[in-house]
Amino acid sequence: MVALETQDLEERLSHISGAAIRKAGHGHDYYDPMKTPEEGDLEDGGALVEGGALPLLTREAFGLYSQYFTIGVLLGGIPQLAYPVFLNYLNMEGYQVVTYGVLVNGGWYFKPFFGMLTDCVPLFGYRRKSWMIVGWIVAMICLAVMAFMSFEAPFCGKKELCLVSLKKIPAADQAKYFNFHAPDSGYKFIITSVFLCLGYMMAACASDAMVVQYAQREPLAIRGRIQTAIYTVRYVGQTTALLCIALLLNGPNYRGSFDFNVSPNVIYGIFLAPCVVVVVTTIFFVVEVKTPPTPFKQWCVMLWDLLQTRAMWQVATYRLMNNIFYNFSSTAAQPIELIWAKATPLNDSFSGIIGNVIFMAIMVVVGKYGLLWNWRWTIALSSIAIILVDGFVIFMTIFDGLRNQWFFTGAQLADQIPGGIRFIVGTYCAVELADAGNEGSVYGFITALNNVSSPIATVIYKLIDSYFAISNLDILRDDSHVRWAVAYTYFIAYGFKLLSLVWLFLLPRQKQELQELKRTGSKSPLAAVLIIVAFITCLVFSMTVNILAIFPSTKCLRVAGGPGCAKK
Repeated sequence: MVALETQDLEERLSHISGAAIRKAGHGHDYYDPMKTPEEGDLEDGGALVEGGALPLLTREAFGLYSQYFTIGVLLGGIPQLAYPVFLNYLNMEGYQVVTYGVLVNGGWYFKPFFGMLTDCVPLFGYRRKSWMIVGWIVAMICLAVMAFMSFEAPFCGKKELCLVSLKKIPAADQAKYFNFHAPDSGYKFIITSVFLCLGYMMAACASDAMVVQYAQREPLAIRGRIQTAIYTVRYVGQTTALLCIALLLNGPNYRGSFDFNVSPNVIYGIFLAPCVVVVVTTIFFVVEVKTPPTPFKQWCVMLWDLLQTRAMWQVATYRLMNNIFYNFSSTAAQPIELIWAKATPLNDSFSGIIGNVIFMAIMVVVGKYGLLWNWRWTIALSSIAIILVDGFVIFMTIFDGLRNQWFFTGAQLADQIPGGIRFIVGTYCAVELADAGNEGSVYGFITALNNVSSPIATVIYKLIDSYFAISNLDILRDDSHVRWAVAYTYFIAYGFKLLSLVWLFLLPRQKQELQELKRTGSKSPLAAVLIIVAFITCLVFSMTVNILAIFPSTKCLRVAGGPGCAKK
């Protein structure tokens, strides 16, 4: 890849601080693999390792971009099918649709494990490229299966009856136009989608490890530029996926505005195409020099040493707790979008497209002007702005102040401005924490703490919301009791989002403060153990509970978000 990576592991590690030792004239290079570079050890301009910043318009960079474009297609496309396919087409309940979103993002929770594979287990001599190819092949197989697997007929076959309470529809029309087996048929595609996401996440972890290596070569003043670039490309991919969904899944079967229907299988076939292309670009464009693996024992020692540092456990605690509180929402979110705001799949997808464009623009602005912003103030102000904008739109819709699909989806586009700032700033600290040899694991662990917090929050708010009358049938009834029930769930959600700001004191203000904390902070084996136990517990508990919500026999359980199972 670069000269730095042509060295074996010991030489690569020694070179981080070797420059300072040579300059001081203290003899031969030596280096403790777990040592964090001192201020004088940093390369000119504050880069953490030598090699120079990667030019953004080179073949090597485009090889990296191709990974993130395809990741964006699947990340933007597969979860987005929740609204047109699993809610509108199959008529699954709101809490099941929320669970679908959690499960198809489940691959993100396993990033530390995939990161360990890319750090310690090279295939054919490559630590990154080989795992990228393996991941994309798994994704290709899953997409091919779903492209050819038969899909159940839609729940409602006549658009005019879809938003009418079943009590008002004659039994003859129910038998003719409704397929009551549809909601229970989605689990096959959900489970296959989970394996799909595990596949592309394997490729994503290998890509993230390369991004860390490139980012650490950037001088302090521009460090974060390559992250901004790859996330911008990822959002281009997400926008492409949303455009396909908007144009193809907006027919009568999806309660949309077009007069033609396309089978859900077609969209899976379309998503298969970029996976095929990225395998080719991985082989011919991605640059990686064969290097020895990080020995597993040494990797464990390095990671354990890092986890004990105050910088690591403090940032990890912030990421976990802040995002558990911030990710609170309401299980009524998508049902009220469909039933009260009457948003079509076309509207939903196009608002997502415009939102992604805004998001990309914000990341470019932050990448150019905000690399040295105070992280605490930036995240605090962004979070409050999101709550204010989102709350205005939601409560206007709940109490029938203005129920309009363009208002509901359009006004919430303003969320993308503070949301983009909050997201990209939150990723910068991972680069500062990683050491040579554990890039994939550390980046994966820090970002996975954010992702694993989402299903924990989902489990809790699904349990809370199960005590309110906010099912699809309740929202169709639309009386004062239902409106206040929905409002209470949002009061609770916004309260938790505000409480997320309490944890900001754990986040360093900027890169220099984080590096200083990493150099001089104390170590705590107890804190490291607690972080590991918390992560594994959250992962196992959240995945188990959310899986319960998709199977017909267990979806009624309150812990899964259901109304409670009837006693036999």
